Amino acid sequence: MLNQKPIQLTTGVITVASLILLSFSSIGSTQTAPETNDTNQEEESIADSVPDRRKGGASRSSQTPENSQQSEDEEMVQAPQRRKPAARRNDNQCNFNPQEVIALIPENLRGKTTADSPTLYFSVPVITANTEIEFVLRGPEDQLVEKQTFFGQGKAGIMGLKLPKVSRISGLNSQKTYHWYLSVICNQSDRADDIVVEGLLQPITLESNLRQQLQATTIEERIRLYQSHDLWHERLDALATIKRSQPENTQVSQQLGQLLDSVKLDPIIGQQPLLETQMLSSNR
Repeated sequence: MLNQKPIQLTTGVITVASLILLSFSSIGSTQTAPETNDTNQEEESIADSVPDRRKGGASRSSQTPENSQQSEDEEMVQAPQRRKPAARRNDNQCNFNPQEVIALIPENLRGKTTADSPTLYFSVPVITANTEIEFVLRGPEDQLVEKQTFFGQGKAGIMGLKLPKVSRISGLNSQKTYHWYLSVICNQSDRADDIVVEGLLQPITLESNLRQQLQATTIEERIRLYQSHDLWHERLDALATIKRSQPENTQVSQQLGQLLDSVKLDPIIGQQPLLETQMLSSNR
């Protein structure tokens, strides 16, 4: 007979026997986890339990009927099962370490934005001009919103990717989440060899008083407002804008490094040069 002394966890009290049963059921199935009211705590636990999906090395595969109805947060939990074995990455045709492709986003993969045409940023190695890169944006119901391709710039650094203006990314869809993928296509004949990073984009409505404040402030003051309202993409874009106009300003690079360090990315990335921003044209 097991000693069923209760064990206190962050999500409640369970017994040792229940814990063992839960462990076996989580290995043998992909059951949906119960919802909790503590969203931030759930996102943090997800980020702690899975490999860093901001870095390359993960390949996408089509969902099975069994998990096709899962929410995006639940898909993040299942994502590590779709990673390709590292051994098959050793001879990738891109000739660089997949881990060098890094999405500059928070640990929980989620970035809030007030823009309907936000700019995403990535730290990239030298991706040759004949290497195709694909960007896919899927909507709250997993519908395809955008799918476009472009080519590498032949330089290492911080690459900005400005999304086209999409009407569905607006205040009307506040609190809904969009799922994006950036895929470096190393082998056109076998897309399983793609180097993939992914993230979640959450549009929010800009309050009228905050909008007025932003219009009447300097870019440095706007950065502080973006921080206080948890607007990741706007804050990062503002720092990148200053860095682009003042490439020799080491203080700006340091600030950018500190921002990245706050989400457990290498602050050295902030010292990298800014590459030309890729402008995706609207297909709509």
